[in-house]
Amino acid sequence: MSSIKDHLFEVQSERAEQWIRERLSDDQLDEGSEEWQQLASDYSNYQDYLLEEAEWKAELEWLKENGSSNIHKFFLDELNALKVMAESNLGHSTKMAFMLHSNIIVKMSYAYAVTLLESFLGDTLKALITEREEFLHNAIRNVEEVSKAKYSLADLAETDLSICDLALKHANEILFHNIPKVKKIYEQVIGVKLQLDISKISRITALRHDIVHRNGYSKYNEPINLNAQDFYQAIENIKEFTSSLQKQINAL
Repeated sequence: MSSIKDHLFEVQSERAEQWIRERLSDDQLDEGSEEWQQLASDYSNYQDYLLEEAEWKAELEWLKENGSSNIHKFFLDELNALKVMAESNLGHSTKMAFMLHSNIIVKMSYAYAVTLLESFLGDTLKALITEREEFLHNAIRNVEEVSKAKYSLADLAETDLSICDLALKHANEILFHNIPKVKKIYEQVIGVKLQLDISKISRITALRHDIVHRNGYSKYNEPINLNAQDFYQAIENIKEFTSSLQKQINAL
């Protein structure tokens, strides 16, 4: 494995050197020169850009190929897998290790369940924008993170992304932990009011914030005590919320 990595590094270095030499005059071909170092930096930045663009295009293809219904199915599969994993770890209540670390397992599982939720909400919104022209136009007109995006002519000249792709890039800037805001953004994109009870989900995401950013303490420095049943109930509430959202999306 090491020899393969060494070979790939060598090939990449040779390509970088060739790229630099093609852009320098004979009197600038000193690897220690300012011109060489600047082009070496430019080449590295360019490769990072190409990698980012390739990853982004792969994500776009995935969104277009799967659509919001499949994304919901994948999400439920991952949520169920998380529950099974947690049940396996929490099923050793007589062991000393469990008694010492069960709270950590619950908090980690609880936090990751919300991470899955946020990923689902983001992917579903982007999938909707790719699925229907009217949703794209609604996003451009109504969603602040998209409507206020600024591009120079130079930016547009350097990319072959479509208007839809550019809109999706800025949809990536939306944070999906603020559930009231997320509900509003969905309504702005699909053009209808959603009949969703967000009270339970808002409490779950608030608890996740305390777990991740305060190590399980409230803003009043009070410990948040969660047990396995709290986690299982959160899973059910997340399923109920996302299934209701998906059902209304499917009816559009």
